Amino acid sequence: MKVGAVSLWLLLLLAERPMYGYEIIRELEQRFSGFWKPKTGTIYPALEKLEGNKLVTSRIEFMEEVPDRKHYALTDKGRDELTQSMTYWTRMTEVLENYREVHESIDRHKVQVSKDELATVLTKLGASLHEGVLEVSELFPGKTPLKIRPTEPVTFKFLYAKENHKLEIHMEIEWFPR
Repeated sequence: MKVGAVSLWLLLLLAERPMYGYEIIRELEQRFSGFWKPKTGTIYPALEKLEGNKLVTSRIEFMEEVPDRKHYALTDKGRDELTQSMTYWTRMTEVLENYREVHESIDRHKVQVSKDELATVLTKLGASLHEGVLEVSELFPGKTPLKIRPTEPVTFKFLYAKENHKLEIHMEIEWFPR
């Protein structure tokens, strides 16, 4: 990963407007509704690293009555990095969302059966594949009638795993429709 989560948030904030360090910390606290309270020991080293990589620039505002403030602004290179990182994170989010949806769907169709009942379903599945037409309601009683016609080639994935102290077999059959 090119830019870590803290650095990504810093780039996102600085893409909106230049800010000084304490202002960035307050803004992050507000955006995270207090769930994350960034520390100066996290933010300032990340800003220094971003500056060292020429993703942000800084300038010091000299103050008379209060401590000086170091303002940070995004560079063109920083904008490019932010665009690339956002594309990457968007794709990662899509992959994770797809993974979550698939597993929720699998969980919705999860039923306990005997080994004999499972053998019957798998035998029917094999016969249906051989015939070229899968009738879902015949394989899984109670399901909406649906005919599926797998095309060649068929890809078969098989995973034997241990999860949460259980042994599992995951199978996936896929093909491209015509």
